[in-house]
Amino acid sequence: MTRIHFILPNRIGDSILALPSLLCLKQLLHNHKQDPVEITVFSHFPLNRFFQALNLFEFRNFDFFSKVMSWVHPPDKAYFLSTTSKNIGYQAKTRYGLRLPNKKHVHYDINLPYLGMSPLDSELPDDLVSFLQSNFSLPMYSIKHFGICLEFGFSVEQIINEFRFDSSSLLATNQYFTNDPLFTSEYMVFCMEAAYNKNRAAYRRWNEENFLAFAEKLYLHYGIESIFIGLQNHPQIMQKSYFKDMRGKLTLDQIVQLLSHSRGYIGNDTGPLHLANLLRKKSIGIYASDGAIAYRPLFPELNRACLNTQTPEEIYSCTEFLIADDCPPARGKQSCPNQNTPDPTCIPSTPCR
Repeated sequence: MTRIHFILPNRIGDSILALPSLLCLKQLLHNHKQDPVEITVFSHFPLNRFFQALNLFEFRNFDFFSKVMSWVHPPDKAYFLSTTSKNIGYQAKTRYGLRLPNKKHVHYDINLPYLGMSPLDSELPDDLVSFLQSNFSLPMYSIKHFGICLEFGFSVEQIINEFRFDSSSLLATNQYFTNDPLFTSEYMVFCMEAAYNKNRAAYRRWNEENFLAFAEKLYLHYGIESIFIGLQNHPQIMQKSYFKDMRGKLTLDQIVQLLSHSRGYIGNDTGPLHLANLLRKKSIGIYASDGAIAYRPLFPELNRACLNTQTPEEIYSCTEFLIADDCPPARGKQSCPNQNTPDPTCIPSTPCR
């Protein structure tokens, strides 16, 4: 029995975007006879109860205890799906990862060039990339992880023949959603933060006043309340019966429950956007540049992608998409009206009517 560990990226959104490759690996292992393996996936975040409900592999916390145990009983192989100093100290008989010049203190035994962000940096076969883009509209950040399946010895032909990904993929089991709703009113979830609000990433955040004005319009026009989540309690949110400030008050598990009972999500390109998308909630994602397409959600038909350089009125116009119950699903990117940024990796989508 070969013991194999996967260490997910250390950001919530990135860890979610890595899940399709694990789904593909599970499908391949199920349909093709291989030497017996025991796979465990480690997450940097307390999302393991949710990830476990996706029925992929066993999920565990990536923490100090797991690092100690890796020295006591090291796995045969460990695949690190991102290069970060947080991985230092985790032992395995063979460690796979991407060695980066700017991460001089993070070393792996075997380099995995397919983890490179740019297609030019990746050794993934072109026909595999084209298949995953044209058939499933997966973002490039998700696609790059499919090199794991090649590392296991599976061919591109086998991946193309076996991989199945649609609206029923990566759904959590009903047993997970056993808690009562945190709020009984009809509400939308807002997150005004991005990149943990680090100053160097301020360009990724839409103006907070625009978010608050958006929330005001939601209530005045549709009677929908707004719940704000995040890590920090600034800027101050005015006290109104239809605004609920839950920033810094919820665990990640509670945020999942909050999103699961919401009408949808509005916020910057950050972790809760991907959580909402994985929960099949409609969202408006506000991006700093069209280059962020590489990190867009797994199910783009549920997401309106807007640039934070657009006027507030242009982004407000996406509200009908959020509240509509009869918007036909379509594979491909959904964009705000008047947004002229093409998406070269997606097939055209069907607009809401």
